[in-house]
Amino acid sequence: MVDQRKNYFQRRNRDRGPKTNNRINSPEVQVISSNGENLGILNTNEAISIAKEKGLDLIEISPNARPPVCKIMDMGKFKYDQQKIYLNSKANKSILIERNTSHNEIKWIKYNESFLSFENIIDDELYKVRFIKTKNKQIEHYIKSDTATINKDKIFFDVNSQIKSFNGNEKFIDSEIFEIPIQSKISFKNIDHIKLRDIQGYRKVFSNSSLKKDILYKKHLDKAFYKKVLLPFSILVLVIYFGSLIFTSLRDSTLGGRIVVAVIGAFIYKLIQDLSIGVFISYGLPVLIGVLIPSIILIAFSIFSYKKI
Repeated sequence: MVDQRKNYFQRRNRDRGPKTNNRINSPEVQVISSNGENLGILNTNEAISIAKEKGLDLIEISPNARPPVCKIMDMGKFKYDQQKIYLNSKANKSILIERNTSHNEIKWIKYNESFLSFENIIDDELYKVRFIKTKNKQIEHYIKSDTATINKDKIFFDVNSQIKSFNGNEKFIDSEIFEIPIQSKISFKNIDHIKLRDIQGYRKVFSNSSLKKDILYKKHLDKAFYKKVLLPFSILVLVIYFGSLIFTSLRDSTLGGRIVVAVIGAFIYKLIQDLSIGVFISYGLPVLIGVLIPSIILIAFSIFSYKKI
């Protein structure tokens, strides 16, 4: 069977973006200067000369106008601005940044002068990856890959990655140095599935951070930590409580009925515990108390039930 996959090492037609300089076909263009001044309709070659004198480029920004509208500016900065990446200047370490595209919020991760986006992460494998490398606020290259692998502080891209270079270097790039923040590797919903030792290590990482996102993430780490540490205590409380029911309200029920009540009760207990923790996290209260409250309530009911025996 013939392999139908694209070979990105072959010569192929690529989207080269807006027309610039000698690629502009119209003999005349409406020219906007680098500071926004309207220079009127000029001969295209004359407009290119004006741009070159300033060390800039003539970029066609409105090709469908008659004549086309062009602006004198730096091409590298134009390409960078087109990405519409908004940086959080208040954070001084790896941060999550966002932009809006077709009503979908895309999350980016910034590390030094590089930006990374992906749709999913499983273990050390990234899926639907986009990577932007910049230098002095100008894009050097853009990588789009179906998958990529994380190895320590490096990302290794798939051999079939699409690479678009803006500095004339068409060499294939198989890896980039990039440190992915813990928040991006482990989402809130996956925190409960990591090992207790790892949770404790992550809690120490965020213990001194004053960023709101880090504080919120640490509270969810605390939630997972206390739930795991106090799991034997929670089980003991459930046993004591349902033991008290067996000698009181469930005394005449069948074994099957008691099991069903115990299973449903344990499920409800977990829901109440998650609700209690969620409320305490929302109001900035100690997570440990939110974890313990359902157990304290069951202990009180158990004492009340045993007094009836």
